[in-house]
Amino acid sequence: MKNPQELLQSIDELLNTPGASPTSSSVSVDNTQDEATNELLPALQKYFGYTDFRDGQRQVVEKILNGENILAAFPTGYGKSLCYQLPALMLPGITVIVSPLISLMKDQVDALREQKIYAVALLNSSLSWEEYRAELERLERGEIKLLYIAPERFRSRRFLDLLNSHQISLFVIDEAHCISQWGHDFRPSYLALRDAIRELQPSSIALFTATATPDVREDIREQLEIQPPQAFTRGIERPNLKFSVCEASGEAEKYLFLDEHLQQLRGKGIVYAGRRRETEEIASHLKKHGHRVDFYHAGREDFERKRVQERFFDDGPEGLDLVVATNAFGMGIDKSDIRYIIHWTMTGTLEQYYQEAGRAGRDGETAHCILFYCPDDRGLHEWFVKESAPNKPDLLKLLKLIETFPSVGSLRMFAAEELEWLSSFNDSKIRVGISHLEKLGFLRRLYNVPSKLSVRIRPFEYGLTEEIADESQKTLLRHLRAKSELNVLDFCRELNLRPDQLMEQLIDLQSAGYLRYWGAEDLTLIELLEDSDLFASMSADQMGFEDYLRIKNRQIDQIVFYALAEGCRGRLVREYFGEAVAADYRCESCDRCDPSLRLALPNEENDDANTC
Repeated sequence: MKNPQELLQSIDELLNTPGASPTSSSVSVDNTQDEATNELLPALQKYFGYTDFRDGQRQVVEKILNGENILAAFPTGYGKSLCYQLPALMLPGITVIVSPLISLMKDQVDALREQKIYAVALLNSSLSWEEYRAELERLERGEIKLLYIAPERFRSRRFLDLLNSHQISLFVIDEAHCISQWGHDFRPSYLALRDAIRELQPSSIALFTATATPDVREDIREQLEIQPPQAFTRGIERPNLKFSVCEASGEAEKYLFLDEHLQQLRGKGIVYAGRRRETEEIASHLKKHGHRVDFYHAGREDFERKRVQERFFDDGPEGLDLVVATNAFGMGIDKSDIRYIIHWTMTGTLEQYYQEAGRAGRDGETAHCILFYCPDDRGLHEWFVKESAPNKPDLLKLLKLIETFPSVGSLRMFAAEELEWLSSFNDSKIRVGISHLEKLGFLRRLYNVPSKLSVRIRPFEYGLTEEIADESQKTLLRHLRAKSELNVLDFCRELNLRPDQLMEQLIDLQSAGYLRYWGAEDLTLIELLEDSDLFASMSADQMGFEDYLRIKNRQIDQIVFYALAEGCRGRLVREYFGEAVAADYRCESCDRCDPSLRLALPNEENDDANTC
């Protein structure tokens, strides 16, 4: 058995060699958890340059190295990524990291490569076909230790089978609140992770989030159906962030507040607004007042958004001082020296507000987080809730449409764009609707499959069917022999074969070298479990719509309570996120605790009626 120092040295040599294989014999699997734990500080310094952990980080790393499930709720900027990157480098096998943002994945992968850690890869839609194939080949050769993956990738049966051929020591879900319907950034694609975990059987599961209430944390665990993880929470509070609220009567007063704040604030900042139109109008106003500013929202072209982001990160004379944005300017904005975040529009939840405000001051220096509150903002979020909430007529329409698509038995196949066109629902509403129908037990979303396939079979002279023990695979090869291209639906009907079974058999045959196949996984595969007649007979209470609306409106109540709080705002936030707070607690970092954080309007007294 290697001693701890030898173990660390061999891992270091591996990770600093491009193309080296993490599963090669150069690294012994004798690296027990005790050895790894003893070498935590040397490994921390060697790979990341730190001499010690922040409070709570070491405990999380040790639990992961011991093969335990954990859920860590750490504040933004606290160093969550180190808590899984370090054990990933020390464990045998592969660590899979699921992240919802391409930019966030790319930043982390680039940072690791800059530290000469090359056994890292990402797989997402930003890659070309050639780049994607090259990364898959590295994975197949065992050259990857940390694999960053978008959650949508787990809808692919082919990809899951590839992962299943490797030892998965750690399965990480970043931004884990995205799996909860009660989280502020629910993403239906995260629901695929439950089946992925069940399929891959990782040694341990690590969930990370910056903003999750106790209810959301429990919902995460229930959605994933995993053994209860040990929870680690660190104070949501960051003393370098100074919080204040400006209560405005309307838009004109918001502009007045904005101009006054920007006269006093220095450095780079973000102004968040609720509507695309507002971002453009506010940016135009600020340009007239001499600010280097641009706007950012999802309606702009990709190259325009990229240009805005690059200029915001540019600290030179061509850079931007501030960006006016919707929440599309989101979690991937990893700039440490943002000095202020101003919310022109109140967010829909306290979690969303605290996460967005937490993008300021990640360098530990003082930063200001300012919320403009107008009573009319509540109506905007109530409208958002009403529009996004599942309801019986819309879900019934969606289910009936799915029933009309081409079928193989109980399975339906369709392109997402076609369902959008037929239903007149946007992509988000369809994804949430399908997820709700899945929760109610009316359907089950399977893996995406190709509509068409190109197949090349190994030359006949090598012998085909004689070597294959599985009779169904022999039959499949006989039918494929005369085909170079096939329509998946027609072919499955011809053979009375489920599309998911076809894909599984093709994967096996390709892995064994009998054939090669190509095809974009462009169709959603749904298994219908109950029909629309049963759905039509159910009541709204049975479907849980009232629960959805009640919880969403309660979340709006909480951010309004924060905006109108007469006492310490930090106390309210900490209690909301489930922390125990002493009766006499004062954060000293909000405008209720520190009057100097209140901004007086010009020529007016600094009292409650005229301050923010």
